Amino acid sequence: MSETSRIETAEIADADLDNIAGGLSVGGDVEGLKANFAQGPNGLPVLTDGSIDSVSITVKDIPLGLS
Repeated sequence: MSETSRIETAEIADADLDNIAGGLSVGGDVEGLKANFAQGPNGLPVLTDGSIDSVSITVKDIPLGLS
């Protein structure tokens, strides 16, 4: 059984996003990334298969107006 964290969501109005001074701060971590590539058209690499153990994303500096 896997352990998952609770995900909180909230809608943000376009006007609120337009008024954010300095923009958003976005960060995150990826653990256990494995990827296999093959040569594709014009010699460009094409992802054939892969896996990720865990991903976390943090977004800051959004005024949600929640109390």
